[in-house]
Amino acid sequence: MGVGNNRIGKEPIIALDTLLELTAGAEVDGQKFDGIDLFVTAPHFDIDSDAGEVRRISDHIASYGLKVGSFVAPIWDGAGGGSAMGSADDRARFLSQVKKASSIGQQMREIGIRPTGGVRVDSSVGVEAWDVDPKGNTKLIAETFREAGRIAQDHGEIIVIEGEIAGAACIRGARTSICWKWSG
Repeated sequence: MGVGNNRIGKEPIIALDTLLELTAGAEVDGQKFDGIDLFVTAPHFDIDSDAGEVRRISDHIASYGLKVGSFVAPIWDGAGGGSAMGSADDRARFLSQVKKASSIGQQMREIGIRPTGGVRVDSSVGVEAWDVDPKGNTKLIAETFREAGRIAQDHGEIIVIEGEIAGAACIRGARTSICWKWSG
């Protein structure tokens, strides 16, 4: 999907129904898509949705003959989260978004619309900010990712780490099962 903290609001948002229609109708050499990845944020799907809304969106996606795979958790500051290497408050907001996305993932698996998948995150920080203190910032990111992995695991989910800095933190500092899920 290529959505990051520097892209939110810079490109027009395509309506969810349009995305579902295009995905359900796409075919290449007789092969069709069987599911979607979901960016768990408004206007497509609000991360603060209750169980009834999770059921409604699950039924809606299923009506196109599609399943749900991985989630992109809205961990960026402008989407309700915060930096994985930021202040305690920033990291708490980051982890809160992971917890909400993990809970939705668990609910969707119980409904049957989501056979598998992970919660996708990155460090929610630019290279310039990280480069001010690479060692210290990598340590904070790795700690935040470890906690995110524990939160996800409590909901039967995994964390999928993306991005240049996220990968560096994974390789240098986290070295837990969450990183190996990320690297394949």
